[in-house]
Amino acid sequence: MFTFHTTDKLVMLVDKMLALTPKLRAAKGEAERATLQNAVTATDRQIDEAVYALYALTPDEIALVEGGQ
Repeated sequence: MFTFHTTDKLVMLVDKMLALTPKLRAAKGEAERATLQNAVTATDRQIDEAVYALYALTPDEIALVEGGQ
């Protein structure tokens, strides 16, 4: 079920998130903070999508995981 490509992508995305988080905390200006927050949000979404693909979740299962009905 786990593919080398998918796990590599997840590792890359988690590494990216780990690099962005301290930068976000240290951001001085509002524009810098907003830019970094957008990058964190986008990376978080990409991680979610990669995990959903890894486990071949259906749209109904994804909705359940995300708190939908």
